[in-house]
Amino acid sequence: MKRILLLMSALVFFAGTLWLGWSFRAGNAGPIDLDLIWLQIPSIELWWSLVLAAGFGGTIATLVVGFAWLRIRLLNRRYRKAIERLESELHQMRSLPLASSGTAAFAEAPNHDAFGRG
Repeated sequence: MKRILLLMSALVFFAGTLWLGWSFRAGNAGPIDLDLIWLQIPSIELWWSLVLAAGFGGTIATLVVGFAWLRIRLLNRRYRKAIERLESELHQMRSLPLASSGTAAFAEAPNHDAFGRG
């Protein structure tokens, strides 16, 4: 029953799309002269120019959004790798043994020559 309903709705959608396209073509069948910046196309049907304009606009929008999406994906991947690296470093630091006494690490005098003092 579910397959029949899915098949029927797909057929209705297909038939509706065909009817909509045919109505669009019949309603916009008049010829026009298309004057672009460097190109002139005489006697092209209006529906054809509208379809081309919508197609070019959709392509440009898809490219812009696609490049932005790709940039964000690459940035997220870089952040995930940095987070994994920092988490592994934190895990290594947590597994280090604790010092026997807190003052033993500071018992040595600092080397003043390393700081540029003579």
